[in-house]
Amino acid sequence: MVNANEWLDEKIPENRRAQATHLQIYRQCPSGHATYKNGCNYCNNRNPNNYSSPPNYHTLLEGELNLNDFVNLQCLYVCGTGQGQDQQQKLTNLKIDKCNRLMYLQFNNTPLSNITIGGNEQLIIDRNKQLITDRDRLKSQVEKLTNAILNIKGFNPGDLKLMAKIIEEENLEHQISITKSKFNEEYQLRKSELNEDYQLWLDILLETQQEVLQNDNAFARKLLAKVKNRLSNVLTAEEIQELLGKKVEINELEIQLNNLKIQEQQQ
Repeated sequence: MVNANEWLDEKIPENRRAQATHLQIYRQCPSGHATYKNGCNYCNNRNPNNYSSPPNYHTLLEGELNLNDFVNLQCLYVCGTGQGQDQQQKLTNLKIDKCNRLMYLQFNNTPLSNITIGGNEQLIIDRNKQLITDRDRLKSQVEKLTNAILNIKGFNPGDLKLMAKIIEEENLEHQISITKSKFNEEYQLRKSELNEDYQLWLDILLETQQEVLQNDNAFARKLLAKVKNRLSNVLTAEEIQELLGKKVEINELEIQLNNLKIQEQQQ
């Protein structure tokens, strides 16, 4: 039995944790063997975003596991080898407060009821609610199209085209809303890690980029470069570019939606 956080410190250096998107903790390989095999797809680590290659097995952890350094973690798998007490992981507390991108959490042969999940319960609940909302929205759209097609009497192909455009507009609005929500979560997280002065510089960064996107003037571009240089004291180039990239994505979606509405008005 190994203390979970001690195992983590030994296995995965802190400077590599932010790069990981998948984390798999196994008692043995999912293929059934307990030692590394060169010909095994799992052992060869097909996913380049996993934390290590080759993986280590015979991993049976106990106590608290703090994953807050894994800020880009999307999938977490914690697996034992069977139902017996000596075959299960012995984790008692899982800290994922800062794993804001975590979308998939799976425990096999490990009683989830025995584990306290710290900090992210509401995030998981909110994402489950979002999946239900998405399902209901898509179901409603399918029903609208079906009704339009089945209403043969007085059927007008133009009505179907109009319905398709309305649905496309709904989807764009939904995508913009979700993208903005995720961006705001990430932005507030980054901002909370900075002092008051750099929080102001971060606000200026996004305001200046918005000016570049809307008007593309030389002054705004020069100012953007200066602000990025100032923020480089506290944020990496990748972190800055990630925020700017999300703003570009939102701007492009809003342009698509605006163009679609203009087309509808012209018809």
